Amino acid sequence: MKRTLCALLILALCLASVAMAQAPAAGSLRAEKQTIDGNSSWTPESYPEIWLTPFSAQYIIEGRDSERYPANFVCFAPPEGTAPRHIAHDIVSVHDFDTLFAYTYAAYDRHSYELFLEKAEEEEYILADGSDGVAIYVMPSRWGRGRAMIDLKPYFGGTAKLTIEIYDNAGDDLSVEELGKLIQDEASRVLGAMELVELDRFWSQGVFSSVDLFNRSGVSITVDTADMTITRLEDNKLKNQVLVDGAVRETEIGLSSPFGEEVEEHTLADGTPYIRDTWDYWSYAYFFIQEGRSGGEVYLQIKIGVPPEAFAAELEKVYPLIALPGAEQ
Repeated sequence: MKRTLCALLILALCLASVAMAQAPAAGSLRAEKQTIDGNSSWTPESYPEIWLTPFSAQYIIEGRDSERYPANFVCFAPPEGTAPRHIAHDIVSVHDFDTLFAYTYAAYDRHSYELFLEKAEEEEYILADGSDGVAIYVMPSRWGRGRAMIDLKPYFGGTAKLTIEIYDNAGDDLSVEELGKLIQDEASRVLGAMELVELDRFWSQGVFSSVDLFNRSGVSITVDTADMTITRLEDNKLKNQVLVDGAVRETEIGLSSPFGEEVEEHTLADGTPYIRDTWDYWSYAYFFIQEGRSGGEVYLQIKIGVPPEAFAAELEKVYPLIALPGAEQ
């Protein structure tokens, strides 16, 4: 297996400057909720390819130092049969509902094999030490894990790295050999599939037509994201970052319950009430939705990164993008 990893790494180095993939077409993706055995995620079709960069999403969108922070991404398919649970520019998690394995992929602009391998509990659990561009170790506890680190220097320079983690949520007490095969196979698969994609913008700009957000109380909302650049997507929250007048404006939309103590009651132009929490460079608006299943109240939370005097006008633009269907039966 080690020889296979080495061969694939050499191939990846040779292909590092070749961009075969393209960003998804505008409006081509919809983050649609699915529920399997009581667990919710987005459908596999919501995010058919993993897009990662170690560079700051804000710096890429801002575009002021494109030579240092180019819109370059590594792209590869997730494991077959998995569904996305967390999506961000530098970390992605997917879940297999049949095996209950969770897979996490993270890109770092700076990392080292030495620091990575320090978390190995025993030297015998280290299956590859990074000397050939790949480090691998396993953690054979009840909740077993396999972890790998791959060199991304050919793609992003410096000491950029990609880590892969497989987590056994089923608690199957997998052996060192079983965990080792899982993580080695996945590292080989990623090395063989990974491509460098060079773009002139952030990959998700205008790509998601809509996003479903949901929480454990059974509340779900749908957000029109056609004009957004999604840089982080969690089950109950999304982050949108766009360039406005030469600066990156950040908006977060989500489902929440708490809010600050010093809040004020306001209404939209149409009379819709909300509670406002104001800060120097951003403000929050909270719209009551309903009582939660296990107590507490569920609110629609909208955060916009603008000065206090501009918040009300921007909120009038964002609120109509959100459909509030209420609790699921």
